[in-house]
Amino acid sequence: MIRILLVDDQALLCEVLKTWLEVEEDFEVAGVAHNGEEAIVQVEKLRPDIILMDIDMPKMNGIEATELITERFPQVKVIFLSAHDDDMYLGKSLRAGAKGYLLKNTTAEELAEKIRSVYSDNSQSPSLPVDKETISTIQKQLEDLVQTYQAKFQEQLEAAQASLNKISVVDIDPSYDRRISELETVTKKSWESLRSEVLNVQNQFSEANRNLDSQLTRQLLNLKQEMDSRLNTALADWSRQRAALQEWAVQRDEIRNVSEDFESTYRNELMTMVNPLRASVKDLDRQLRIMRNGLISAIIVATMSLSFAGWLFLFNLKDNGNSARQSMEKLESSQR
Repeated sequence: MIRILLVDDQALLCEVLKTWLEVEEDFEVAGVAHNGEEAIVQVEKLRPDIILMDIDMPKMNGIEATELITERFPQVKVIFLSAHDDDMYLGKSLRAGAKGYLLKNTTAEELAEKIRSVYSDNSQSPSLPVDKETISTIQKQLEDLVQTYQAKFQEQLEAAQASLNKISVVDIDPSYDRRISELETVTKKSWESLRSEVLNVQNQFSEANRNLDSQLTRQLLNLKQEMDSRLNTALADWSRQRAALQEWAVQRDEIRNVSEDFESTYRNELMTMVNPLRASVKDLDRQLRIMRNGLISAIIVATMSLSFAGWLFLFNLKDNGNSARQSMEKLESSQR
């Protein structure tokens, strides 16, 4: 987890930066300060890893605060987040001990990338924001400087030539030697000044070029390591998936063979059991049909028998009634 301290006199900007940074899983905003003095107190109290420092602040500016912080807390790394797009402020910030310099119009992605780059950089050299634009700027400054001193030297040379053209062989000014000596002195100083400025710019250009090469080399190395790590992870995942697929294929073939063996082994046995059962069911069904037909016939016969018996009963009952009536009539007639 990268602990970050925000130092800026604009509270709204601090809130915006805090919102940006808290989105990242590996960032933690440890605290906020609004001037250089508060920043020193917060650093001593919180011991952050990274400080996002503004330059123009009341009481103590960011340059002074950075000098004291880098002297007292060398493990803390400062990144300037400034509105000044000027090489002068860049030079002051780097001389104060800052490890990076960004403009306030930078994006959230660029800010997060810069913080991670500075945090992972264990070197003591500042992280110069050198790129093609910076190199072009330094080259342009060098060319302008050479052209300026070349123009000055050309003016002095033309003035000296004009002075020499005015001097005749007969009429020689007694101050000629002195003027020539003064011209040589001025020319020598001009060349020495030009040489010093050229060497200074050349040193800056060389330093920027070395830092650019170092950063490019480090970034390429980090990129290579990251790509190797991702490639190894992808290869490991692919190997695991391939092994899992091969194992699944083997299990599938084994299951298929077992199922085929089971089907071929137990199908005949199952059919052997099913066929007699099927024949028994057919036989039972035939017997049930016979029994049903017999039962229907028996019911019909029983019904007919009951109907015939009832008819006989009624017939006998009618005959008995007639006989009884006749007997009663005979008895009555005999009594008379």
